[in-house]
Amino acid sequence: MVEDKNQIRKKCLSNRLKYDNLFVSNNVIKEIINKGIIDKYNHIGIYYPIGKEINIMPLLEKYPNKSFYLPITRDEISFIKYNLNDKLIDGSFHTKEPIGDITNRDLIECFLIPCVGISKDLKRIGYGKGYYDRYLNGYNGYKVGICYKADTNLDIELCDYDLKLDCVITGDNID
Repeated sequence: MVEDKNQIRKKCLSNRLKYDNLFVSNNVIKEIINKGIIDKYNHIGIYYPIGKEINIMPLLEKYPNKSFYLPITRDEISFIKYNLNDKLIDGSFHTKEPIGDITNRDLIECFLIPCVGISKDLKRIGYGKGYYDRYLNGYNGYKVGICYKADTNLDIELCDYDLKLDCVITGDNID
C-alpha cells in the first residue's frame, strides 16, 4: 500500500526514537570508510546532525586532507567550508552553522545528505521544506543519502522534484 508522504515522515521520525543513535552513527561512518564512498572526492558537503539524525561529523577527523562544507539555511540552503574546531553558531531549525563565505555548489563533488526516509526508487524524504530538493536540482555530483535502515525502501510515490540519490548508507552494510 502506498502511503502519504506526511504519514511516512511522521512514522520515520518516530522510528528514530527506537535506535541507539551512537551505534548507528558509528556503523554509518564505518560503512562510508569501508566502501570508499568519499575517497575519490576532495570537496564534500555534509550536515551537522539535529535531533536523532545520524552523526557523520567524525568523518572530519578520519579525512583531515579533505575539504568539508556545512549548510546554512536562510531563505534557501547554502554551504560554507568548515574545518574541524571552527566556530559554529546557532542556526535555523536547531542546527549549528559555520561562519564564512558561501561556496559555489558545483565546487562540492559529493554531498552526504540527511534523510528522514528514502523511497524504493532512491528518492529522498526530508523534513518537508524542500531545501535540498531545490539546492541540488540540476546538480551533477554524487548524492549519498544517510538514513536509518528501517526508513529506506519505502513504498511511496514521490514527485519529480524530490531529490533522487545515487546511493544510500544505513550502517547495516559494514564488513
